[in-house]
Amino acid sequence: MRKKANQKRMYYFSEKLKRQLEQITRYPLTVVEAPSGFGKTTAVKEYLKENLSPEACEYWYTCLGEPASWAWRGICELLANANEEIAANLKKLEMPATDTLFYITGILRDFHCRKETYLVIDNYQLVDCDIPWELMSVFSGHGNPNLHIIFITQQLGPRQKLITHNGDIHIIDTSAFFFDREGTASLFRMEGIRLTPQELESVFTSTEGWVSAIRLQIINFEETGSFDCTAGIEQLVENAIWKRLTPEEREFLLSVSVMEGFNARQAAIMMGRETLPEEIEELLKSNDFIRYFPDKGLYTIHSILRDYLQNRFCHYQPEDFQKRILYLAGQAYAAESQIYAAAQLFFKVGEFEAILSMPFSGDYIDNQREKDIPDYIELVVNQCPQDILCKYPFVMLMFSYTMLLDGRMEVFQKLCRLIGRTVEGESTLSREERRRVKGEFALLMSFIGYNDIRKMTAGRKQALEILGGPSVIIVNSMPWTFGCTSILSMFWRESGSLEDTLRDMDECLPYYLKLTRGHGSGANIAMRAEAMLMRGEEDEAEILCHRALYEARSHQQAAIGLCSELVLARIAILRGDPKGYFSAIKNIQGYAKESSQLHVLRMADLCLAVVSLVLGTTDYVAKWLWDMESIKKTLYSPSIPYGQIFYSKLLLMEKRYSELYGISGQILDTAGSEYANIKYLMPRVCQLIHLAVAKHDTGKEIEAREHLKEALALTLPDKVYLPFAQQKGALGDLVKSLVNSFPDREGINAIAELCQRQEKGAGIIRKAVLQEKSPLTPREREIALLAKSRLSAKEIAGRLCISDATVRTMLRSIYGKLDIHSKNELDLKKF
Repeated sequence: MRKKANQKRMYYFSEKLKRQLEQITRYPLTVVEAPSGFGKTTAVKEYLKENLSPEACEYWYTCLGEPASWAWRGICELLANANEEIAANLKKLEMPATDTLFYITGILRDFHCRKETYLVIDNYQLVDCDIPWELMSVFSGHGNPNLHIIFITQQLGPRQKLITHNGDIHIIDTSAFFFDREGTASLFRMEGIRLTPQELESVFTSTEGWVSAIRLQIINFEETGSFDCTAGIEQLVENAIWKRLTPEEREFLLSVSVMEGFNARQAAIMMGRETLPEEIEELLKSNDFIRYFPDKGLYTIHSILRDYLQNRFCHYQPEDFQKRILYLAGQAYAAESQIYAAAQLFFKVGEFEAILSMPFSGDYIDNQREKDIPDYIELVVNQCPQDILCKYPFVMLMFSYTMLLDGRMEVFQKLCRLIGRTVEGESTLSREERRRVKGEFALLMSFIGYNDIRKMTAGRKQALEILGGPSVIIVNSMPWTFGCTSILSMFWRESGSLEDTLRDMDECLPYYLKLTRGHGSGANIAMRAEAMLMRGEEDEAEILCHRALYEARSHQQAAIGLCSELVLARIAILRGDPKGYFSAIKNIQGYAKESSQLHVLRMADLCLAVVSLVLGTTDYVAKWLWDMESIKKTLYSPSIPYGQIFYSKLLLMEKRYSELYGISGQILDTAGSEYANIKYLMPRVCQLIHLAVAKHDTGKEIEAREHLKEALALTLPDKVYLPFAQQKGALGDLVKSLVNSFPDREGINAIAELCQRQEKGAGIIRKAVLQEKSPLTPREREIALLAKSRLSAKEIAGRLCISDATVRTMLRSIYGKLDIHSKNELDLKKF
């Protein structure tokens, strides 16, 4: 018979696990790491319930696979229970990456917590973080003796040394959760079952001490009075759970198993009811393999049971039943505004009208890009009957922008044909709707002229004449720059045409601003600022940047703001102005902290990568820029040539010359030939410069000069000098040696002079950055300061309540990071 919901659950933990749990109160941070089904959460929950003092505070956050930004927000809200100010500052950073850990370290140093507090982060393996071990290591350095952070996680892969040798972290791993024979017998005795030695040996051999398998054997024994020690987990689930369910309960569990998690409202929708029947509520409360999260109001089914249910659903249920359940699940997701999850299920059952009725928006699609939503949209367009698509012209317009920006031209052209048919042929559209669609379509078609500003201007004039006002498809928050951080790189097409291009942008932008309520405000000014910087006219560039920022902020144009701040950062490097540099970097990071839009975060990555590479380092280069395929997946199609230059620069810095030569043809082709519709002059120039540097570094001077000549021939007519100056080494001398090869001696001399200024300025900024940055973790810094005060390892250990061995290990790490060998040298170091 089923256990009643109000029956108190008794738990038994092995002595080994108890000893491990008792250590939680002695460490700043504990990691509980074991596979699914080992009782990690139960062990921590019960230990804290039974052992914390009445005055102690306990708070939980459970990750359920939500987007990274939501998970980070949840973790910060958990921390807010102990310190609201620290949590608010951390929330601004968004999900940490390698280059933001330093800032988290600094924020956590001031963590004040007066009460004994335990903060638990459960299901940590579901947090979408590229550096899970590093993040835990940083959290362990909070330094407050009243605060204890606990991470409960399935296995995350090989542990980093920074975790293993971190004296502030206590690790409870899988080995602590296995039961021995006596522990297995004790579990059965708690349920009133006494095993014979032979039965105990059979059960222990079949379960190998795994608590979930032992629990299933107990349930099975209570039901049948015998053991099935030859059964696998699936057979145990069937005997212990499935066979004990009523037909209604079975259908319910099969239904909700298609969802990652569900709330009571969604569960009722799955049953086609307004509310859940009492017996189903009882099932959700009483089943050991269904978990409830009160803070989210969500239920999840344990993976052991869910795997069994999904197997039965997929292989033993009729097709009509499966389709009905998937459709209901789509409705359940839609009811909670989980649009993409709902749309994916509707697609599985061919409910295209339901998909096209979903409230898709440009913002929503943009923020789902890295979940492969462009692939999904292409599938929908290709498989949906055309007569159904034509009923939803505004959705087709939205999808068209996604396909265009993702470079899926075949699908884009198909959508354009269908939209054209809807506008010109017979349809159910009213006269006003037809006019709106026609105007929106004209605006869409203006993007076909990208990156020829004059062609785009003609299309936008036509769209404005038809619409007579703003578009409803393009909104202010969409990425005006397609995720690129250089407007000059986007639109400078031909050598000698830069001034004409700047004037064309001045003419084009006002039409577009009227169509979009200010989308892209300040773009023409930011582009001119960048052109001035390219010529070494940084004073004029700085003035223009501040004008562009004013325009951008007035219309919440984060993309234009980031482009302008990047120019200011590059101006500061050229001048050797640390104050201006750090101000620009802080502002760039501020955009990332304050925005939840994916394209803003990626643009901030690009801005920081630019300044990092200009300084000759990779400190701020995001992980996704180290891989060509990742760049293609992350960036919109028009920005890929710009992104490829980052990868090329990284190859150059790492002296991977063969790879650089190998991909150069592809990069130059992507940048466009003189006959291409889209031409990118700046990426072409940068790649030629990279080739020149590579050939020069390998002693191939003739080839180096040829590449350099080609680049100079493209840039000198427009006085674009800075790309040459931003290369470390002897490029300035190499340029100067070509003075007799070009009639524009003034331009060659300007480049040579700019090379000297840039090298000097970058040197000043590099030194300032090193002074700002400490390589030590907070605990290492604490130990280093105590060692600097001439405390012995034993005295440091006593003061910090850690072992002598830990202090000595960490001192070796400190000396290695600071490149020193003694306390005398430590006195001379700033950290």
